[in-house]
Amino acid sequence: MAAAEEGQPAPLATGGRGFVFVLPALLLFGLFVLLPIGSSFWLAFTRWNGFSPPEWVGTANFERAFRDTIHLRSYVHVTLYIMGTLVVEVMFGLVMAVLLNSDRRGFGLMRGLFFSPMVLSMTAAGVLWTFVLDYRLGLLNATLTALGLSELTRPWLAESSTALISIIFVSGWRFAGFYMIIFFAALRRIPRNIYEAATLDGAGPIRQFFTITLPLLRASMMTCVLLVVTGGFAGFDLFFTLTNGGPFHSTEVPATWIIRPR
Repeated sequence: MAAAEEGQPAPLATGGRGFVFVLPALLLFGLFVLLPIGSSFWLAFTRWNGFSPPEWVGTANFERAFRDTIHLRSYVHVTLYIMGTLVVEVMFGLVMAVLLNSDRRGFGLMRGLFFSPMVLSMTAAGVLWTFVLDYRLGLLNATLTALGLSELTRPWLAESSTALISIIFVSGWRFAGFYMIIFFAALRRIPRNIYEAATLDGAGPIRQFFTITLPLLRASMMTCVLLVVTGGFAGFDLFFTLTNGGPFHSTEVPATWIIRPR
């Protein structure tokens, strides 16, 4: 009362009143997160076609999954995909953020153009690159032929040796700009006087990058790595539209394997 009389706000109520404010968020979290997780866990022990009532089968689904060599190989493929995207997306995005970290005329436009693939959905990007990488009518092979490099043309999405690499490249084309923006925002938070002091001490751009920039970007890098790993294991649309797990299951990942009819 004394605090209120002095014009200061009263402390927030605790206990039952506080729970009322938290309850809507808890209900949404339970409905859209906990309930799907619980139902997925229960359905993993059943056989269900989506229409008839689920039939309890115990651990039969897990036994069948881990006897399937294609399923086991899908984890190898998704691991290779994540490792590739760490380089193509995160590392390339970091390099572009450092190179475009300037207020010079035209650099803002270049950052916008580099980020522009993010406006496309993954499905649209997959369909677009299906035409670009087409063996007979694709833009890539046509360009190589026009440059006199026809010996390098190949069915990029129809060969086991190049299909996964092509998917990694397309994923990098779409997401590298996203990670560039994350690193660019982090670079703008680094005080310029640190670089000025390093320059006075005789440190060149490369040494400044490894001794100042990288250590100060550690938190952003961990965030980007987490996004790549979680997004890689959840990846489906790009694999489905480009190769649908082929050729010969060379790009099969858990998300595409799990929808195969059994």
